[in-house]
This record gives sequence, C-alpha cells and structure tokens, in this order.
Amino acid sequence: MARARAVDRRLFLLLEIAARKLNRDADARLKSVAGVTSAQAAVLFLLARRGERRMGDIGEMLSLHPPAVTGLVNRMEALGLVTKKTSPSDKRSAIVSLTEKGRALGDTADHILRDLNTELENRLGEEDADMLHRVLTRIAVDF
Repeated sequence: MARARAVDRRLFLLLEIAARKLNRDADARLKSVAGVTSAQAAVLFLLARRGERRMGDIGEMLSLHPPAVTGLVNRMEALGLVTKKTSPSDKRSAIVSLTEKGRALGDTADHILRDLNTELENRLGEEDADMLHRVLTRIAVDF
C-alpha cells in the first residue's frame, strides 16, 4: 500500500532539474578548459575505454537517438576529435574512432569531471553519496 504524503514528491521533475543544473555546470567547466561538452566527453570516454564503435552502439550505450548521435559525431569529427568511416561489413553503418586530439581532450575532460564528482561527494557526504549512487545506478539499469 502506498504511503500517503502531504506533498507529491515529483521525483521525475526533481531528477530532471538536478540533471540540468549539473549538466550546465559540467558543460561550462568542460568548455572553458577542454573545449568540449559533456555529451562530447561521454563519447570520448566511451571510445577511449572500449575502442572504436559503430554509431548505433554509441547511441545505445549513451541512450541517444540516431539523429542525435549523427549530429554529435559530425560536430566532433569537424573538431578533429574523432574520425568516421564506413563499416566494411555494413555499408549503412559508420565506425567512429578516437583521434589523438580526442584522446588528449578526453583525458582533460576526465580530470575535470573527476573534480566535479569529488565536489558532489563532499557536498553530499559519504552516506548520501553512496545512497545516490545506488539509486541512480538502479534507475540507469532497471528503467
């Protein structure tokens, strides 16, 4: 039975607002130091850790629709962060690879986001940070 609350918590709305605030802060930090956005950093991290990937795999792993992946990768290619080539096994598919510039900026972005993560953990405290990690991991995996 659901517990009665005086005020509807609106969890989705709060998650959305928190995510947007954190994303704006991360984007500002990343752009000022590394010249990339948080979405671009996510692609750089993925390629650095797992090697070249098909565009569809990038979208699936980052929960992005195909047009968003296309625009993101095209912008990154124009900046010299990644290269894109036609898949030899499927001419409709493109393979995305990291460039040396992309690898270097990905390392810089990694340091920036690690610092941001440490700030969040310090502000939340260990217990709340652990709980938030569990909850967000559950949402990311189960929903």
